Amino acid sequence: MKRAGETAGRKKPIALIRYWDDYAFVLPYMLIFTVFTVVPVLMSIGLSFTYFNVLEPPRFLGLQNYFTLLLDDSLFMTALKNTLLLSVVTGPVGFFLSLLLAWLVNEFGPKLRALLTLLFYAPVISGGAYMIWQIIYSGDSYGVLNGILLDLGIIYSPIQWLTDPTYMMAAAIILVLWMSFGSGFLSLIAGF
Repeated sequence: MKRAGETAGRKKPIALIRYWDDYAFVLPYMLIFTVFTVVPVLMSIGLSFTYFNVLEPPRFLGLQNYFTLLLDDSLFMTALKNTLLLSVVTGPVGFFLSLLLAWLVNEFGPKLRALLTLLFYAPVISGGAYMIWQIIYSGDSYGVLNGILLDLGIIYSPIQWLTDPTYMMAAAIILVLWMSFGSGFLSLIAGF
């Protein structure tokens, strides 16, 4: 009879051998992810410490590129500010908008819920999103948004939504919210 804590001379199988079929299913994804995501990111990090122009071999510079970027490049700070603003606004607003609409749609009957789910998820699966927003934000009086605002008398001349710095960020935020809304909405409606 064995005492507590004693083994019968057998070692526990190694997890890799015991769950080989699970690892076999994950292996194709991990290979593709490693080759097309991990390796390029690591190579980019390595190249960021060099001078590299594709025609010559990389020349090591250390942190000089980062000093130049942070201290001498005014465009980088503008891009960083815009990126942070875009992500700080679209992240929480997109989540709460998805949550609110998923909760509201969940209260409807099954047929209407299915229709509304399709309508809210459609931006994610539509390949022509660029064309739709190009027509909406068109800078002439034929653009959908300019046409509506001109008809209502809110504006008197067309606005250049995608080229005027005054309106570009708001236009981008609306576009990102519309494009990313469907995925969060679909996962939340599935949770309800």
